[in-house]
Amino acid sequence: MPKILVLDDDPGNAEVMQMVLESEGFQVKRICQSVELEPSMTSFCPDLVLMDILLDANDGRDICNDLKADRSTSHIPVMLITAMLESQVSNIACDADDIMFKPFDYAALVNKVKNVLHRAATN
Repeated sequence: MPKILVLDDDPGNAEVMQMVLESEGFQVKRICQSVELEPSMTSFCPDLVLMDILLDANDGRDICNDLKADRSTSHIPVMLITAMLESQVSNIACDADDIMFKPFDYAALVNKVKNVLHRAATN
């Protein structure tokens, strides 16, 4: 059962994503502050990180790039979610494996998560 770490500073969004993903058989840990990410990466060992771009004190694109630059986490796919416009997202280079724009359909979220995990498993 793949493990997904959800980081969203909106507890309601994080909870809904957790419920949707768990209903599809994923094991999910949700956190709402970016300072919780590093210890959660170590303790939970996720197969995928699902993260909002606009976070409490950080930008998810920068966090994603940090994860991708670290040899211990570079293999873990990162999927970003955002309410930003596509043109706003691209103003900061990012190594995310995929991105979803809000509002989104939860079935589409599940499909994207499955696709990202599948791509990661075949690389």
